[in-house]
Amino acid sequence: MDKHPVIQGIEDVVKTYELLDRVRMGHDIIIRDDQFEREALLDAAGAARSKGIGVSLLDTGRFEASDLEWLILDQVRFYTSDEARPRETELARILKTCRKAKSFLAYFQNGPLERGHGGEGISLAALKGLTSSGMDIHLSNLVHARDFGVLTELAESVREGRGYLAYYHHGPLAADMAELASRGAWIHFSDRSLGGAGLTEIGLGLVRIARAAGSRTSVYVQAGLPLPVLESYFQAGAVLFFQTPPSDRQSLQKPVERKALRRKLPVRAFYLSTAFLP
Repeated sequence: MDKHPVIQGIEDVVKTYELLDRVRMGHDIIIRDDQFEREALLDAAGAARSKGIGVSLLDTGRFEASDLEWLILDQVRFYTSDEARPRETELARILKTCRKAKSFLAYFQNGPLERGHGGEGISLAALKGLTSSGMDIHLSNLVHARDFGVLTELAESVREGRGYLAYYHHGPLAADMAELASRGAWIHFSDRSLGGAGLTEIGLGLVRIARAAGSRTSVYVQAGLPLPVLESYFQAGAVLFFQTPPSDRQSLQKPVERKALRRKLPVRAFYLSTAFLP
């Protein structure tokens, strides 16, 4: 049964006050576009901008591109995907507004990369056009296998547009990833991807290549690595995200964990959060 309009109205007011309280706390916030009404989103974005707080909007496709301009112009960071926003013309319009507002458009490609126009999603050519105009793109191989040659082509377009390409890798590392790293891609993988002969060395090579290209490689420490390996990765330039229980004060790993906390990624180098591998 639908809620009584009065009850629903009270709940909406409470949610709005809670949102504004989050802004007053002074921390960057992430909002889904279907959580609040337009006026509440606009109020929060305006208040955050005045305080220098970052607001990230996760797009579900609720609004038309024309309706988003008022929000993006308050320097809101816009996160979307091929599932929420599958039309090139809409993305181009939103991207133009993001550039005008000195914000950014982060696009997650969930589906396969289509070279032609026969698929349901945006073609590879269209993605190259958008990224060469400044759109950031994020991809994972969790559902669809990725061709590193194609990703390297995309990375070239991203570099032309001075954007970011972030790639999240699942499974054993591949030597072909080196070309992608050399084009300035921001590569993320778990330490579980290093569980095979020669894979630790491949990963260390990726870290060095990415750093030389002006980006970084992120390693999510989920299973745990020997201390010498952790130290070698950190010294080579890796960003380490420890998702294992914190070491005690006497542990030789504790200094590495502390140093790792001080090494940050640019906000555009990951999709919303570094708490998980998408």
